[in-house]
Amino acid sequence: MNNNIQTQKSISTWDMMVHAPIKKVVKFGLICTGIGVVIGIGLGAFIVLEMPGVL
Repeated sequence: MNNNIQTQKSISTWDMMVHAPIKKVVKFGLICTGIGVVIGIGLGAFIVLEMPGVL
């Protein structure tokens, strides 16, 4: 009797996504944050040194 019963399992969009391990997500986040900090420091130094009328 159980052979006649078919269960339909709907696959959600979340299940189709790639699930990355949390260590890789944290590592990627830290790398992006580091790049952002370096760019921010560079822009800040440029503004202070090249545009004396701003401050």
